[in-house]
Amino acid sequence: MRVTKLILKDIVKTFELPTIDRSETAKKAAEMMLETHCNHLLVPRHTKHEAYGIVTKKDILAKVIAEGRDLREVKVEDIMSRPLVILTNLSLDIRWVAKAMANSNVSAIVVFDKGDFYGYVTESCIIDGVYNAMRRAKLEEGVDFVSC
Repeated sequence: MRVTKLILKDIVKTFELPTIDRSETAKKAAEMMLETHCNHLLVPRHTKHEAYGIVTKKDILAKVIAEGRDLREVKVEDIMSRPLVILTNLSLDIRWVAKAMANSNVSAIVVFDKGDFYGYVTESCIIDGVYNAMRRAKLEEGVDFVSC
């Protein structure tokens, strides 16, 4: 089943993405991720000339743990990804969102609307959106009952 009706606005998580300062340690980032149940932390810019960044569980795994580095000594600025992949068109077809994620080799994309942080989208958001759209389509086909 092809799901072509989904757009970015349908799948974006619009709640605040937890933030962490670039001067914090990887240990602090890992603790925040566990406390907030979030796999991504936004790294704000200090000046408008700096790029936003993002640190993920994958960054901690690949750039700290896998390399045998000490979580207490590695700074977020040394492992964060930047510049962010940012989308600004909430009407963008989900296929282009998936292509942007795949082509950039990232697991999260930040979404801005009219210059302000709107939310973010992850691989899970895309998969969940497609799955839910398929379930809705099945219901619209006239299925008499749905098992819970």
